[in-house]
Amino acid sequence: MQFDSYTYALFLPLVFIVYWGLRNHLKWQNLFLLVASYVFYGWWDWRMLGLIMLTSFTTWGSALMMKGDRSRQDKLWSAANIVLNVGILAVFKYLNFMRDSLVDLLGLFGVNPDWPTLHILLPVGISFYTFQAISYTIDVYRGDIKPTRDVVAFGVFIAFFPQLVAGPIERAANLLPQFLRKKTFDYDTAVIGMRQILWGVGKKVIVADSIGYYVDQLLYNPYHYSAASMLWASMLFMIQIYADFSGYSDIAIGSAKLLNIKLLPNFRFPFFSRSLKEFWQRWHISLINWFRLYIYFPMGGSRRGKLRTVINVLVLFTLSGLWHGADWTFAIWGLAFGLLNVPYIFLPSKRLSEHATLREIPWCLFTFMLVSLVGISFRANNLAHLNEILDVMFNTTWKLRPVFGQPLFYLVPFFIIEWLGRKHEFPLERLPFPTWVRWAIYWAILAGISILSLDRNMQFIYFQF
Repeated sequence: MQFDSYTYALFLPLVFIVYWGLRNHLKWQNLFLLVASYVFYGWWDWRMLGLIMLTSFTTWGSALMMKGDRSRQDKLWSAANIVLNVGILAVFKYLNFMRDSLVDLLGLFGVNPDWPTLHILLPVGISFYTFQAISYTIDVYRGDIKPTRDVVAFGVFIAFFPQLVAGPIERAANLLPQFLRKKTFDYDTAVIGMRQILWGVGKKVIVADSIGYYVDQLLYNPYHYSAASMLWASMLFMIQIYADFSGYSDIAIGSAKLLNIKLLPNFRFPFFSRSLKEFWQRWHISLINWFRLYIYFPMGGSRRGKLRTVINVLVLFTLSGLWHGADWTFAIWGLAFGLLNVPYIFLPSKRLSEHATLREIPWCLFTFMLVSLVGISFRANNLAHLNEILDVMFNTTWKLRPVFGQPLFYLVPFFIIEWLGRKHEFPLERLPFPTWVRWAIYWAILAGISILSLDRNMQFIYFQF
């Protein structure tokens, strides 16, 4: 079930009504939320429900078997559950990638094994809910949280439908307690949630889907275009993936607010970053925090000298790249960002204000250009496609066809609204306009969604991860 579908437009109000109708019965409320989440997830493919149920039950059960003292028993149970979850992820997401990489490696030595390619269907959102389950296991092992005996509430924590298939990746310390206490309906929170949903769907349908048409056209056959076209394509793609993924996050967080459940922010206006370091503090926040807490810090973080810090940073970014997809293009994307972040290890930290100012826009543009150039490897279909794009970008003319300037008609107002609302969680939360202007913007976004959604049915990009 997609957030920008008519099905979800019927599903969410139904969940809202029944959920608050059960507000005096916490166990029934959680049970209903679990069933609704499974219906939401099973809408794509009901066969994948078995996997998420397996992940939920084994993670819940293994945590209960721990004593909380980091004993040998605790290590065995936590390790067993982590191996199981990582194993499931590896089989469904990385098995063919490992097979193809090994075949290519053996080919360098003249060995050409005839191994079959397995046709494995990648479950939607498996990377997200698997990481959430692993973090729970580690947090219980460390003693950061106590394991819950409420299997239904834990099931909702893993399968909560707003953030199930594309995050934000939540830690149990933030999300799980919200399912263990009664909640009261808050009108103001619900209104803000509706605004955030509207903004999220608008970003997805009006911005991301519209830009996606041009990106696909430009990158389908790079040799038909110029270096300027490839640079423009890289910039458009970064805007597309931002509008697509942050739009999903806005809908997820807004939907949760309707149920008076707070999800952590996943984006904080990353294109207004004045450096790459700041960019990664504002982009896909939940994933970067996950890698920092469970990979980077256990490896030593920045506490074991500059050389070890460099290695840790490169490992962190390369793994984050491979997390996104089973292809060397994603590894290149992650490694490139890791290398670009290495200088910050040796440079003195510069204290920046919380929000960029007009004077700092040139630095924001420079950061955006750098991110876009690296980001093209994220969009490339494979290494050969990436090579074609880079060949055109660095070895052809800089002539740009006028037709590809059309996205500016909706990108300019989009970024103006983002800039004006950058000091809030999302722009529509509190725009600095009179009431009639704000309502005009709401209706304009709604009209754009209604018109453009009629001839497009583009899936959220991050569903494939």
